[in-house]
Amino acid sequence: MTERDVKSARRTLEVLEHFAATHRPATVGEIARTLGFPQSSTSMLLGELTRLGYLEQNAVRQFRPTLRVLLLGGWMQDRLLGEGSLLRRLEGLRTRHQATVLVGMQAGARVRYILTLRRPQADPTMRAGMMRHIGRAAVGKALLMGCPDAEAMRLLRRANAEQPAMRVEVAALMEDLRQSRNLGWTESRGAVVRGQNVIAAPLPPI
Repeated sequence: MTERDVKSARRTLEVLEHFAATHRPATVGEIARTLGFPQSSTSMLLGELTRLGYLEQNAVRQFRPTLRVLLLGGWMQDRLLGEGSLLRRLEGLRTRHQATVLVGMQAGARVRYILTLRRPQADPTMRAGMMRHIGRAAVGKALLMGCPDAEAMRLLRRANAEQPAMRVEVAALMEDLRQSRNLGWTESRGAVVRGQNVIAAPLPPI
């Protein structure tokens, strides 16, 4: 490992520790000033962490950690919190219902699965890192439930443009979302894999 690699690793940890200390989103400039990093390299680092799914950026160009950062220490949560940890509860769902349990996050106009707890004999290709059209996957629709209608429609149109073979009817999907918001959950109804249904609900915001 080169000195440059060590420096990049150290800066990555310092960025995550910055969020742990401040408990709020921050811009590139704020992080660069606080940590004493050059703004250009800070922008590159935050962009790479966003691409990898550890950070996300909001509409006013502020960054904050994603659920993927929380899940890195999930095994420690189990030891410290027992039945109260997120992973323990997800594992309980898989065991109790003999079902595959997924956690996903938005990645542009797609959903990226960041945790996959597969049931026995489940499809081995279903794994963390997979990307799906945000309007077809139940986990993607659950993410859209928290978006204003205008933002949800923008993402659906973008998803259709990026994945024309998987396009959805935007008006019908928006009506589906409105019903899902009232219910508190949504489902895929075989829109991703024929004959397989996924039920999803949004997690509370961090």
